[in-house]
Amino acid sequence: MDITYKKFPPKEIFISFIGREAKEEELWLGFREGIVYHKPTGNEFLDLFAKMVHRYMNHQPRFYARLLGVTAAELSGCLMVLSGLPAEEWITAYRWLAIRDLLLHTDWPLAKLAERTGYSSLKTFSRAFIKRVGIPPSHWRKKYKGKG
Repeated sequence: MDITYKKFPPKEIFISFIGREAKEEELWLGFREGIVYHKPTGNEFLDLFAKMVHRYMNHQPRFYARLLGVTAAELSGCLMVLSGLPAEEWITAYRWLAIRDLLLHTDWPLAKLAERTGYSSLKTFSRAFIKRVGIPPSHWRKKYKGKG
């Protein structure tokens, strides 16, 4: 028997890095906090993993695997089933969603943004951003911030 699960890549559950107020129906559904960062998936493991990535912003799957009490291979396998992405790709996708959100919705200095999203320095962050996007983060922010 072939079982198919709904896939939850980061873009399907990410709401906001800085959060938003929980709606009344979300509070009724059991959200314990007034600030919401992710849509619940109904899978405790994936919801916990998303919260951990949000909190720690570590690049390494083995970091999260250790916290969850599984091997990096087991973590990656679980995420492949639940999201269609291996752990490293899931973490990377989530981090870039967070970076985009912070650039668009905060006035944080780039150094703070880099630190909060797991980069060791502004220089390292800027290099990674330029490699991925093609322009410096400051230019990207000026170009897109405040546009629908």
